[in-house]
Amino acid sequence: MRTTFSNVVIIGAGPYGLSVAAHLRARGIEHRIFGSPMQVWREQMPSGMYLKSEGFASNLSAPAHRNTLAEYCVPRGIDPSATISLATFVGYGLWFQQQQVPYVEDVAVLSLERAGDAFEMQLATGETVRARRVVMATGVSHFAYAPPAISALPAELLTHTSAHRDLSTFAGRDVTVIGGGQSALETAALLHEHGANVCVLVRKTTLSWNVTPRPGPRSLRARLRYPQSGLGVGRRLWVFEHLPLVIHNFPAATRTRLVREELGPAGAYWLKERVLDHFPILMGSTIVEATSARNGLRLRVERQGQADVEIYTDHVIAGTGYQANLDRLTFIGEQLRAQLKRVETAPALSWHFESSVSGLYFTGLAAANSFGPLLRFVDGTGFAAQSIARHLAWKTTISRHASMPATSQASPVAADDRTVSRVP
Repeated sequence: MRTTFSNVVIIGAGPYGLSVAAHLRARGIEHRIFGSPMQVWREQMPSGMYLKSEGFASNLSAPAHRNTLAEYCVPRGIDPSATISLATFVGYGLWFQQQQVPYVEDVAVLSLERAGDAFEMQLATGETVRARRVVMATGVSHFAYAPPAISALPAELLTHTSAHRDLSTFAGRDVTVIGGGQSALETAALLHEHGANVCVLVRKTTLSWNVTPRPGPRSLRARLRYPQSGLGVGRRLWVFEHLPLVIHNFPAATRTRLVREELGPAGAYWLKERVLDHFPILMGSTIVEATSARNGLRLRVERQGQADVEIYTDHVIAGTGYQANLDRLTFIGEQLRAQLKRVETAPALSWHFESSVSGLYFTGLAAANSFGPLLRFVDGTGFAAQSIARHLAWKTTISRHASMPATSQASPVAADDRTVSRVP
């Protein structure tokens, strides 16, 4: 099969990958982007789900703030200030992709290796691609987390919330959901509404709920004391959104603590009425043992201040979030992975999102331990995409006369020319 060459390759076509591509295109930087557009949102989120984030904080990023969620919603009669459904957000993401990045190549990258001063990728089509620089925008699909006590269970007994598009398949079955955050609680509500017998186990002793927004304009005093940001209301959240480079300068232990503890598990205010009093929620509960039994599972559960209990269930769904871990990106060659410095299990990144391997960048959840909680959310696409595009533009300029072979399929274009860098 053929070998082709590119200046920049983006791996992943979710919100972060599409946003980086939009900014590279505007700067006239030749690039290719591989991945199925919005795949995690289209295939790994349950039908009937709603976004927890406000509409104004759910924009993908393009230069000059073009192609926002509001631009998509208003002509279609959708209120962008209302709770945004998964279907609306997926439609928006695909529309953004068609407007900004119509040249996405829907193909999987099977391997990524270092090859001299470049990177070499094998595609599912059989093509070999060499690139000077690579942006990893693989999202959360590789990072689903389950607690150690249950992580070894077989897939027919244990799944993650990200594994289900259609929860109606659990109708009439006993399902135990683990977790007290939005993902776990909304999954439990949807299971209940589809006719499953649901029980929720929560490690904490109380559930947390986001505050219901107050209607109408806020006073200047309120806005100064409790500024609004895409992450919520409050000065700390405003800092996380607007000053991620300040967070980057914090000690690594502080940054990882902020990512772990800030904006912790909580349900959306609008979800509460679909959860409370509809199915049992066992607070202060931790699974310490899980074994097969009765064509299902026997769970031994420790409960704070109470005797241990045993629960028999048909299936467990872990709503326990995601943890960035380089070892889960198995398509990256072992030698290359071994060269990457880490902050805990995530890559250590420069101000420009570049890893310890020159030319290899990470964005999205994988960058959170370097920049703080903002990178866990779609709201972080603007900061990340602009930072990466700016640095790649600088690197492209200083290496303009490098010896990488040119290709007729991928030539830089002027930033004000609305043709694309490469159209398959």
